[in-house]
Amino acid sequence: MIIRQNAQQVAASLRHSVAGVRRVTLVQRDGTPFSDDGPEHTRDHFAALVIAGVEMAHHTAAGAELTGLATFTVKTDDGAVVATPVGDRFALAVVVDPGVNLVLLQRAMAPQVEHLLALDGGAVA
Repeated sequence: MIIRQNAQQVAASLRHSVAGVRRVTLVQRDGTPFSDDGPEHTRDHFAALVIAGVEMAHHTAAGAELTGLATFTVKTDDGAVVATPVGDRFALAVVVDPGVNLVLLQRAMAPQVEHLLALDGGAVA
């Protein structure tokens, strides 16, 4: 079972591993924010967008005959959002500054996702 303290530890670990992390959010797959260190007034909206993005990325991959969505990235001039499913119950999203190495970020996210999956009983998508 994942508790908010677990999500906060994941956020701290990602911030320690990758400079330029602005926000770390763990969202329940129904679109409810579980843990979010971003501004409180944007949490519900951002959580819903993260889940919508994960679902759209999943369907886009399926349309290209690809399976097993690992991550999706939205890159802009002033930063990026990298999100990944965490089993069938959560998604993890990280907002970063524009200069962040996104490959390094994805590598740092992978063991954190595995840790969360183990805590959640290995739930898979």
